Amino acid sequence: MLRSMLAATRSPLLSYLFVGAMVQLGFVSPSWGGEKFPLGSIGGHAEVEVGSAEAVITALTADAAGMRGGLQVGDRIVAIDGTKFVPHSAKVDDGGRGAQRSLGEAIDGNGGKTLKVSVVRRDKTLEIDLALPDRPSFGRGFPKGDRAALAMRHAAAAQLVAAQRKNGMWNSPVGLTGDRVISAWALLSLLAHGDPLHHDAIERGARWLRGPNGHAWIGADPLQKGPDNLGNWALTTTIAALAEHRLKTKNDDDLSVIERCVQALVARMTKEGRFGHDVSVGYRGKGFNVINTQAHWAWALAAEVGVPIDETAWQLSFSQVEESVSKNGGVRYWTIAGTGTADGSLRTGSMALGLAVSGRAPKLAERFARYLARFAPRAREAHAVGSMGMMVSAPALWALHRPGYEQFMEEWRWYLALMWGPDDRIAYLGGKRNNGGDSYLGFEAMACIIALQMLCCPDENLRMHQKPRSGKENSEERLSP
Repeated sequence: MLRSMLAATRSPLLSYLFVGAMVQLGFVSPSWGGEKFPLGSIGGHAEVEVGSAEAVITALTADAAGMRGGLQVGDRIVAIDGTKFVPHSAKVDDGGRGAQRSLGEAIDGNGGKTLKVSVVRRDKTLEIDLALPDRPSFGRGFPKGDRAALAMRHAAAAQLVAAQRKNGMWNSPVGLTGDRVISAWALLSLLAHGDPLHHDAIERGARWLRGPNGHAWIGADPLQKGPDNLGNWALTTTIAALAEHRLKTKNDDDLSVIERCVQALVARMTKEGRFGHDVSVGYRGKGFNVINTQAHWAWALAAEVGVPIDETAWQLSFSQVEESVSKNGGVRYWTIAGTGTADGSLRTGSMALGLAVSGRAPKLAERFARYLARFAPRAREAHAVGSMGMMVSAPALWALHRPGYEQFMEEWRWYLALMWGPDDRIAYLGGKRNNGGDSYLGFEAMACIIALQMLCCPDENLRMHQKPRSGKENSEERLSP
C-alpha cells in the first residue's frame, strides 16, 4: 500500500515529504527495513537495522533493570552471555531473526536471574550484568494454566480496561470506523480472558458497539456512507464481537444489531462477490479479499446466535476466496495469480476461523491451518493492517490444528517476552514492515489485544477458539443458494 501511495504522488518532493510524515507518525521505520521494539523486562526500547548484528538502545525506562544495571541510550548491544547476534533480516519469513529474537528468548529464560550483555559504547566494549525481575517463563506449548501466560493475560486485560472511555468505546486515531474496529477487538479480547471483574467494562463496550437506538451507526440505506465513512471492517468486527457477547451473556439486545450489520454487509457485496473497504469496491472493481475472509468469519459467528447465513452471499464470496488460494495454502490479495501470500496471514487466518466456526469445507480449513503453522513467521506481516495476522492466526490454529498452535506460539515466545515490560505494562512491538493499520487503530490497545488473542485460546471462552462442531455442513462442494 505504501508503494502505491508513493506512486500516486508522482513527485520526488511530495514523496520525500510523505515518507517524512509517515516516519514522524510512526507508520514506518526511518530505514524502511529497521525495526523498533520494546526491551521487555529490561525496560526501554531499541532498534535494529537490516544486516546489522546489534541492537541500538533508543530509550530506557526509569528504575528498570536496564537503567539500574548501567545501560545508556546509544549503547549497542552486540551479545548475550558471550554469544553474538546474527544479522537482522527484513524478510517476512525470518520473523525476529537476529537481536530481537535472541534478546526475547534470553529474557524469557532468565526470570529472576542475571542477564549478561555485551555493549559497545564509544568504541569500547563493556560487559554489563542486568538483574531481571523474578518472572515466570512461558511453558513449552503454552498449556492451559501456564503461569507466565496467565500473568501476562491479567496485565494486558487490566491495561485494556484502563484505556476504555467512560462511554464504553476504545478510541482510535482515525474516527468512528477505527473506533468500532478496535472496540470490537477489545471486547472480543476481554471476553476471551473471561475475568468476572471485567463484567462492567464488557457490558459498556457491548452497549457502545450496538450504537444509538441499536442501529450501529448504519443508516436506512446501507449503500450510503455512514458517519465518518463507516466501513466494512467495522461491520465484520462488530458482528463477531456482539455474536460472541450474545453467546456468553444471552443478551437479546445484540441480535437486531448483528442482523442489521449482516444485512448491510450483504448489500455492499457486488454481484461477483467482491467487497471494498466501505461501499465502493476499489482497485478498479477487484475488491479486497481480506474483507471477504472477514465476512465469512462474521457470518459464521452470526449464525451461531441464530442470524441465518445468506447462502447466495456466502457462495459468491466463497468463490472469490477459493479462486485466491495459492498453492501453498495461503489466501492471496486478489484472485489474480501471482499476487503472493507473504502478507496473507490475516486473510488466511480469518477465513480459517470462518470455516472452523461454520464447520464447512473442513479440508480447505485444514489447508489454511497448515499454511499458518508452516509460515508462522509471516504472521507479523499482514500488509497495511500490520500485526492483525497475529490476532487471528493463533485462534485459527487452536481451533483447527493444535500441534500447529504450539509451533506458532514457540515461534513467537520471544515476541511476547519483549512486549511484557516492567511493571507489567504491555508494549507494542509491531509488524515486520507496514504498521499503518496498527497506527490507525492505536498501538497500546493493539498490543494488549495481540497478547490476549494469542494467550487466551486454551480457555476456549470464545466460540472462535473452539473446535468445529460435528453435524454441520461439511461438503467440499461449493454451496448452493
